[in-house]
Amino acid sequence: MTMSFSKSNLMTGIAFAALFGGVIIILRLATGGYGGPTSIPECNSNTTRDMLQDAFKNSPQAALGLKLLKIGEMSVVGKDLLDENNEVRHRVCVADIFTNLGRKPVYFNMSWADAKKTQVYLEAPMLPF
Repeated sequence: MTMSFSKSNLMTGIAFAALFGGVIIILRLATGGYGGPTSIPECNSNTTRDMLQDAFKNSPQAALGLKLLKIGEMSVVGKDLLDENNEVRHRVCVADIFTNLGRKPVYFNMSWADAKKTQVYLEAPMLPF
């Protein structure tokens, strides 16, 4: 017996994964050379774009057929959270995402993954596809 997936089954699977698949849908760690990045990257930087693209391609939705076609405009949402030294410790961003299932805004955040501030953690709690 062979398994086959219809387009409606695939869409149902993607919707189910998006709604109930887990708390963290996208996670990407960025490490800079020689000790790591010196700050949380800007929302519209090439580093952030690369991190979001990598995370999208490695998401559970990608395994179910979601394809990233383009990352459009990216911007900060609200004000950054600062640490005691007035350096950014948490930044929330939104990106205009184009996929094979449509175009949607995707909200994500970036923060330090470790106390030494050598890795940036990118997280998108839920993809709207």
